[in-house]
Amino acid sequence: MKILIVGEEPAARQKMRILLGSSGCECTVVSNLQQALGTMDQRKFDAVVLDPQSSSSQVTELISRINESHPDLIGRVVLITEEGKDSVIGDLAERYSLTAVQRKFLLQQLWGSLESLFCRQDVFQNVAQMARLISDSFRDALPAGVRALQNRNRRLLYASGSLRVDLLVEPEDGSNRLALTGQILDSAKPDRSFAGVPVKLNGWKGPSAQATAGEFGEFHFDFNFEPIVSLEIRIAEDHCIAIPLPALERPVEERPDIRGSSSRQRTSTFR
Repeated sequence: MKILIVGEEPAARQKMRILLGSSGCECTVVSNLQQALGTMDQRKFDAVVLDPQSSSSQVTELISRINESHPDLIGRVVLITEEGKDSVIGDLAERYSLTAVQRKFLLQQLWGSLESLFCRQDVFQNVAQMARLISDSFRDALPAGVRALQNRNRRLLYASGSLRVDLLVEPEDGSNRLALTGQILDSAKPDRSFAGVPVKLNGWKGPSAQATAGEFGEFHFDFNFEPIVSLEIRIAEDHCIAIPLPALERPVEERPDIRGSSSRQRTSTFR
């Protein structure tokens, strides 16, 4: 992705260039309105990051010129803001429906905000964006002196831009079924609602179940064991997240009680 970074402060421009470059972006940095306009006339960019540290008037003019000359780009402009400072910047963000990132959250939110804009504007070629697994309880280090854990519940955490999907897989003892509970969250907008978002469970034969996220982004499935399943979460009409789950373990089916209490003890450890 090609990103144009506009800002007067060299250190701030360099910080953003390094941050976005580490995420695979090709960054061009300029320091003022004239350079920005000239560069956009010569090259095509996927997004623009504006850092109005001193002159809000130049930013106002630049956004107006982008809206007039590059209307397809205005929806992919990110403004860097500072809490409690120039209200003009906030008014600009509201007027043009621009994404704003506070400077103190730059490292945590800038790339996620841009990635979200790319998805909405179809910059990514794939219809569904593949979420990445960032945490798996089965891969966590065991406590000292413990060789294995008897708790077979598995917690998984996936990320896609600023979105997080928290999953809990629970085998149902004595049956061939699994319970899958999840929650959709937005780390950049903690109050964002995902109520009504459709979630599809896919097995090896194709779609097997569908749920709808609740008020807090929560959803739930009960299904017969399959070693390989995936989820599709349609955040918006043009924004779908694909989540391939790691290979699942078959639930422990209940056996006839032929060994008395020892068998019951062994089964109960999984609850």
